[in-house]
Order: sequence, then C-alpha cells, then structure tokens
Amino acid sequence: MKIVALTGGIASGKSLALQILQDLDGGVRVFDCDAWVQKLLATPRIAAEISSTLKGDLVDSQGALDRHKLRSLVFDDPDQRTKLEAILHPEVRKECLVKRDEYRHDPFATLFVVDVPLLYESAFSFGQELNLVVATSCATQRVRLKARSHFEDRMIESILQSQLPILDKVAKGDVAFWNEGPPSVLRCQLQRFLHSL
Repeated sequence: MKIVALTGGIASGKSLALQILQDLDGGVRVFDCDAWVQKLLATPRIAAEISSTLKGDLVDSQGALDRHKLRSLVFDDPDQRTKLEAILHPEVRKECLVKRDEYRHDPFATLFVVDVPLLYESAFSFGQELNLVVATSCATQRVRLKARSHFEDRMIESILQSQLPILDKVAKGDVAFWNEGPPSVLRCQLQRFLHSL
C-alpha cells in the first residue's frame, strides 16, 4: 500500500479529488483531516478544552461549540488559531496513524490518501511517500467560498492569509493537479496519476 498526502488551498477541490480517486480505484483508502476535526469539535471534552484554552464564551448550555464564534475568533487572531491547532492537530495525527496502521492490514488496500489542508503549514507527517497538491487560482477559491460557505470577503481573506499561498504548495509538492475546469479534467489527471503508480 502506497501512502500519500493530499493538500491544497481551501476550496481548491481536495474533497472532489478524494472522491474521484475512490471512484477510480476500489483499493483507495482515505483519511480526511477536516472531517476528523469536525468530529473532535463535536466532542464535549475537546469543546471544553478549546473554550477554556481560548478563554472565550464558545460553549452553549449543552456543551456544544459555537462554530461561528470560534471561526471568527481564530481567523481574527493568529495566536488563538495557534492555540486551537495545538489542541486539534495532535489528536488528528494520532487518528491518522491509527487508520494508516489499520489499512496496512487490509489486503485490498492499494493506496492510503490523507487529505491534509495544512500539510506544510503544520509540518504534518505520517510516513507519506508523496505529497499531492490540488491547485486552483485565488480568484476561483474566492468564488467557490462565497458560493459554498457564504463567507464575507473579510473572512475569505483571513482564511487565505492563514494558509501558504497555493503556488508555494505546488512548488513543495511532488505531484500537482490543476483544478480550474470541469470535474472531468481533474478526473483525467488523477487517472493518469493512478496509472503512473
């Protein structure tokens, strides 16, 4: 089983790339770091730790995090974002390693792909052999974020500023997929990549 990281900027098409890879090859196994973060944020223990560490009024009477407040807090204040990442990233990496080791015992697994949005920003390592980058222009990222998440311009800029510029990620990566066109174009690129393995 080959082990690879998949990264890119927000709204560059990483989730679509993961789905296409799974559609193309039944042996592809995935771990989505963002999906695991969402599970962690819904965990009362993690929610309480975040609220306590960030010293914000972030938890409601049921112990659930106010995601909107949390997002505003961490994207307005890099120090708060660093504190949040110090809580979440070790938990995400721990689960990623568990999944990697589980899939190593899966006789049908041919490729383990980990979707890591902050691969370079957080120096996230899990024994990967290649780093793949899904890239698109900043203009396309903005359009997709407005359509998908209805973020205001200020929030979009804060998010983009918190990430390494997409062309820097492309330069650091081993393989890049350009995702400006229709999904069929991305699919062709990913198919060629799988054949190259």
